Amino acid sequence: MNDDAGLDPELERLLDDAWDALEDGDLRAVRRALRAARDLDAADPAVLEVEAVLAREQDEPERALDAYHRWSEADPDDPEPWLGSAEVYLDFGEPGEAARLLRELLAGPPLDPLDEADARHLLGCACEEKGDAKGMAKEWLATLRLDEANDGPESRITREEFERLAAEALDGLPDEVLTRLANVPVFVEDRPSEALVLEGLDPRTLGLFHGLAMPDQSVLGPGPDVGVIHLFQRNLERDAPDDDELAEQIRITVLHETAHYFGAGEQDMHRFGLN
Repeated sequence: MNDDAGLDPELERLLDDAWDALEDGDLRAVRRALRAARDLDAADPAVLEVEAVLAREQDEPERALDAYHRWSEADPDDPEPWLGSAEVYLDFGEPGEAARLLRELLAGPPLDPLDEADARHLLGCACEEKGDAKGMAKEWLATLRLDEANDGPESRITREEFERLAAEALDGLPDEVLTRLANVPVFVEDRPSEALVLEGLDPRTLGLFHGLAMPDQSVLGPGPDVGVIHLFQRNLERDAPDDDELAEQIRITVLHETAHYFGAGEQDMHRFGLN
């Protein structure tokens, strides 16, 4: 969300109301606040951002792209409308257009390292959808290195506290599940390794089950390498705005990767609310 410093107080209040309503999923309230905000200043980038996000929530890509275009015209130096437009193209099945836009952005004036990381991550996603494994690996390795530099040396919480939250999530599972997980180690790492990214893993993934899922194991036993669950602390911290949300995201990720161990696919995850 844009920095609202310097906005008219009434406009700022309306935009705050719109963002709160978006968080609550109340699109009618968003539309109401947005109409009032447009009456005050329809060309303000902060208003156009809400307009674009609302259009995306309503599955209206053309309207979203139009709002991002007007935002970019109002503030040509801001990369956010470029990134938003690329996300729209990706969401609606046009990775080639997303890649074109992102390459144009990256070829322009140097970006802030945070914005460059976001642009390269999206470009890697576009390459993945296009089947360009080499381009995907190049951009995602760059993302991994930029994220590492941008995150700084200190994590938000200690590794011990993170492991405690992960253990609490596991403790909430049924005893039968815990018994079956007894031989599956859970590793906490800052982020995926370069080797995993080169294999095609998104550098911003939150967790990973790596190995042989239980339904695929031999009836004679699990074998010597049943797999491991990885949790990526820095990615989880970046994804969560506060510590309460971080604890919840750790819980969801533990459940997500545990479900993969039991053979659940991504459609199952969506049905269970674990995506």
